[in-house]
Amino acid sequence: MPQDDPSEPVVSILYSEEFREAMDYFRAVLLADERSQRALDLTKHVIQLNSANYTAWHFRRLCLEALESDLVKELQFTSQMSLESPKNYQLWQHRRWILERLPETFRSRELDHTAEILQEDSKNYHAWAHRQWAIKTFDLFAHELDFAASMIDSDCSKNLLYH
Repeated sequence: MPQDDPSEPVVSILYSEEFREAMDYFRAVLLADERSQRALDLTKHVIQLNSANYTAWHFRRLCLEALESDLVKELQFTSQMSLESPKNYQLWQHRRWILERLPETFRSRELDHTAEILQEDSKNYHAWAHRQWAIKTFDLFAHELDFAASMIDSDCSKNLLYH
């Protein structure tokens, strides 16, 4: 299903052929509400082309539910994506959705994942917000003061702590 652009747009966007084709298929799958493995695979491709596509993430969740997919594998997919696009709000929201459905053992590992992301960029607001959500939602407060202190000690100038 091609994008419905006017015949003479004010500004034409130069999409790659790969992006245009993927989005044409994606619009068709959405219109048909096709919740299949094929549609799930397509959402992965669309997300890899544009990881900020909220609709693709949302439809991916619908497909995952319909197919009763392995959410551990999905968590691994988002772990890889978060290394490539760590400031992606849609990705962090998707991770929350996954973690709410996984057993406790996976939830407690989330602090390790956010720590890895924060080692690369200690100012990543999305990772911090996700970490705070995980701590509050899953009662993971036990070592958070130590972690915060270690982050401050690692580079206090970034945290505006001048003595």
